[in-house]
Amino acid sequence: MKATATWFCVLLLCLIMGGCISVKNLTAEREQAFLAYEQGNFEKASQQFEILVQEIPKDAELWFKLGNSYARVQYPQKAIEAYQNALLRDPGLSKAWYNMGIIQMQTALKTFIDMEKYTEAADPVHLKGKKMREGLLLLLDRSDGQLQRKE
Repeated sequence: MKATATWFCVLLLCLIMGGCISVKNLTAEREQAFLAYEQGNFEKASQQFEILVQEIPKDAELWFKLGNSYARVQYPQKAIEAYQNALLRDPGLSKAWYNMGIIQMQTALKTFIDMEKYTEAADPVHLKGKKMREGLLLLLDRSDGQLQRKE
């Protein structure tokens, strides 16, 4: 209900200001973004959510969906930035906190995997990195490593 009221207020503000893209176009863009997201076309969804967050920057849900879309198309840094923007607007958005943490752990895991490839096994820090990799794998396995989707 809160999101619907916020969405209505934003649309009304856009009508009053006249500087935004038209309400009709904004509504169509939103519908297309959510449809692409639900259909799993995250590349298209991310492009459309990018437009929407520029036009409606205070909408935490749009930033959250953008973060999920980026994560699904393997843009972890952009996903983290989008989740951070969602949390700036709604610090209680637990799924954004969770997803950002998962992406950060996955990114750290990749770092430790790469570290093992390029460092000498005899290096004491190599062994620490290996232990970190193993720990991250366990954590991600326990969490199932899946992002939370806000339905």
